[in-house]
Amino acid sequence: MSFMRLNDYNVPGYGMVVGVSMDIKASDASGETSGTDEVDKGTKAKKVSVSLSIRFADENHLRQLSRVSEAKSNGSRKIYTLTNRTANAVGVRQVRFAENITFQEKDGLQAWDVSFTLKEYLSVPERVEKREKKPEAVAQTSEGTATETTAQTAEAVEEPKSMFENVLASIDKALA
Repeated sequence: MSFMRLNDYNVPGYGMVVGVSMDIKASDASGETSGTDEVDKGTKAKKVSVSLSIRFADENHLRQLSRVSEAKSNGSRKIYTLTNRTANAVGVRQVRFAENITFQEKDGLQAWDVSFTLKEYLSVPERVEKREKKPEAVAQTSEGTATETTAQTAEAVEEPKSMFENVLASIDKALA
């Protein structure tokens, strides 16, 4: 029997089955040859699929789950801290409701079959990608010598960091 908690909300029902999938994107780099080379396009956020049943007698549980799935925070879908053995074992910690949620009457039983998908928020590969430094652009002069570019974009001009931000940055570097 599986257990799932989203923040302080215990997902109701019985017969819960939880699965996690992960897309690893790649594209063919061999052109029209018979080669098997691929270009890595990164690891995408994991998806947690959940299916369970809720008895007709627990109609309020179904209503509450529907409300939780529709919840918004600051104009976008709410982000939940997920507690579930399967999802946590593969590193999924924060999720949002994604794609679909279905409520269907169970044939021959007085219950609903419920299924929904949660999508990982700020996945580990996404966090690593944000931390990696981008290579600096190098401009080439007409003689073929390289010179560093000094474009002043909004991102290039940084405001001085506060002491608190400096401490957090050093902790982040130590953890990386």
